[in-house]
Amino acid sequence: MSAITYDVKTNGKVQPTDKEQADIARAFENTPPVFQLLSQLRTRRFGRGFTYETGEEEIHPATGLPQLLPEGEFKYKSTVDPTPLTEVQEALVLWAAGGPNGQIVMDLPCGVDMATFLCVAGRTIPGPCNDSQVHFFLVNDRGTFFWKPTRKREKPVEIEGPDDYYKILQWYRDGLVQLSDRRIDLSWGVPNRLMGAWQWNFNKPGTSIIIPVGEIALEQINLLLTFYEWAGWYIVDDDGEPNVGADFLREHPKLTLPYPHKKFEELCLQASDYVVGHAIGNAKLAAEALGLGYWNFCGFAEDLVLGSLPEIANGLGFKYNEVNGQRYSIGREDVFESWGYPAPWWDSIDELVDSVVDYRYGKKGDFFGKGGPSGSDLDELPFKREQLESFRGNPRLRYEDWTIEAVKRDVRHNVEKYGRYPVNFSPMQCNFMIQLHNVDSAYYDKFYVPGYITDRIRNQDATWH
Repeated sequence: MSAITYDVKTNGKVQPTDKEQADIARAFENTPPVFQLLSQLRTRRFGRGFTYETGEEEIHPATGLPQLLPEGEFKYKSTVDPTPLTEVQEALVLWAAGGPNGQIVMDLPCGVDMATFLCVAGRTIPGPCNDSQVHFFLVNDRGTFFWKPTRKREKPVEIEGPDDYYKILQWYRDGLVQLSDRRIDLSWGVPNRLMGAWQWNFNKPGTSIIIPVGEIALEQINLLLTFYEWAGWYIVDDDGEPNVGADFLREHPKLTLPYPHKKFEELCLQASDYVVGHAIGNAKLAAEALGLGYWNFCGFAEDLVLGSLPEIANGLGFKYNEVNGQRYSIGREDVFESWGYPAPWWDSIDELVDSVVDYRYGKKGDFFGKGGPSGSDLDELPFKREQLESFRGNPRLRYEDWTIEAVKRDVRHNVEKYGRYPVNFSPMQCNFMIQLHNVDSAYYDKFYVPGYITDRIRNQDATWH
């Protein structure tokens, strides 16, 4: 059974220093409004301590790999030492990317599949069925981390004013799990430019890298429950045969609409990807507000970053399955584990599907009751007590036995035929990340017309350091 939990250990309430409190207050109260930030939103890739086209070979400090750009028209070597983000800055950007922000409204009635929700803790980003399955890895000068903030929520809006500002640091400190005291072993110099030909200054000292990883299989299996029970859809393979089997289909005449498995998995992949897009967009706005440089990018080898190419780099150290010569990342045990199959933490397909079904119930079996595997509950929020008691026992908040059996048949068909689930891609996806740094304004002053460097960037040291 999957070992991952969302119980976050804490050493007590964080007490920010006066400067930390003032810095968080500045971010919430004295940064430009969103429309002004959107007008200034700009990628600024060149940071303190960076180089371009010097014609000199460099040895990357994180990987030890050589890298060389021939001398060119944009030759520049920063004369400013790398300046890491402050802890408060890093905490603010991570929070913007996908941190706690209260309890979801959950405004679906029982009669339209309210049971589809997988988590009731709100974040600054959405998620299909609020699955909360996009998590973040953080790389900085202190090492490589996994960020898993609490799913406990205290009120509809967690940060209402200065008395709540401490939570930004609380969630950051309590949620960080250190995986290594070193930076991830990736740079521009890995063979065949597998990190992308454009990432010359990637993973250099002073940078903070946020790597979102989306887990798809939990929601994919969850969505099967809805399709079979509520929509009357059934999934068919390339040959047009139902994944549940012809006999099962005849026994359940309410299943009337065949839906291709490839299309179904494409839908699930896109549903996860848009969440990552929201996270990166939020991080960009936060960086702009704080006067930080950044660039967000794709175009790298996902397997390399996740750890499925250990002969080149360890990456994030994920386990993987290999089927017909192709590798499928399944997660890092006891850190971030997928709901795909097979995986060492699942004994059977029945256990996997039952665990997805049970994900929305507490220890006593009540709908989002306390102690459930999602790490979130409805006992205090968002409903009034009498309303919660009136609907919590509604039978529509439980999927019927035949539905659960249909999902088990569907998953089993794919595992027996293709050796894995999901079939067409890894349950863990990582195709987009963002690097943050302090900008070297002198580079832009030398090569660019005025207007690209804001006062927030120029005043970075006086404001934050």
